[in-house]
Amino acid sequence: MINLPAEIIDGSKIADSIMNTLRDSFKEQQDKTGKQARLVLILIGKDEGASTYSRAKIRRGEKLGVRVDLIKPDESISEAELAVEIGQLASDPTVTGIMIENPVPKHLSFSKMTDLIPFYKDIDGTSSTNQGRIVNRQEFLVPATAAAVVRILSNYPELTKSILTIVNRTPVVGRPLSQMLLNRDYTISVCHSKTPDVVIYTRRSDVVISAVGKPNYFDDEMINPDCTFIDVGINYVDGKVTGDANYQSLVKWVKRITPVPGGVGPITATLIFENLLKAFNYQNLNSGKM
Repeated sequence: MINLPAEIIDGSKIADSIMNTLRDSFKEQQDKTGKQARLVLILIGKDEGASTYSRAKIRRGEKLGVRVDLIKPDESISEAELAVEIGQLASDPTVTGIMIENPVPKHLSFSKMTDLIPFYKDIDGTSSTNQGRIVNRQEFLVPATAAAVVRILSNYPELTKSILTIVNRTPVVGRPLSQMLLNRDYTISVCHSKTPDVVIYTRRSDVVISAVGKPNYFDDEMINPDCTFIDVGINYVDGKVTGDANYQSLVKWVKRITPVPGGVGPITATLIFENLLKAFNYQNLNSGKM
């Protein structure tokens, strides 16, 4: 069988289109209300990846005309102290959104801290309230990575009738994504580290979404040639960012593929600000009710 090179899904192009729409929408809403949207990032510790993502959000905010502030509490901060800081931000009417950069130091509970953020300021979409809204088909602020995958799939409506497998079950990707896709009538399987013979699922799937966190995990022996492969994995090999796919193998084998970098990542970074716009509009409409 002779396979043509895969269609490479350009996440940067999709992100640029979303950015243009967001820039206009932020300007319109900020001019209309006389207020400025403001995102506060809380970065605890020295994780290189979290620091890089924080800087990227600040740059993206500047392009959109949105204020992004970075708070860096001492690494030894207690949960009680951090709870007080979150409470102050939550009650500040000038703060539109709050994000706690993950990972946090081991003595802190990321999920417990995110649940202290009001659902309408939870720009990460990871609080219990926002996760529950997804399950109840009342999506509001949703995890941006999951939303990025949904945005990619929306460009291929024929895939709604496909067999789809997610290889991840975290609260950031697999769990919310599975519910969001069920809300859109996809038929899905969810695999994880305890799933025996993952290949049984991935070989039969028309779409595979991977967030395994293992470089070169997927090759042509695990995927069928008609597959659309969406690579959410972020790995560092020899100082370079790579996904979960053996990209050089799959790009000659599958039907479509997202590269890493340049695939899901740029869309994710942009959709964080789509959440911020939703939060900004919600808070302006409900200012007397919160």
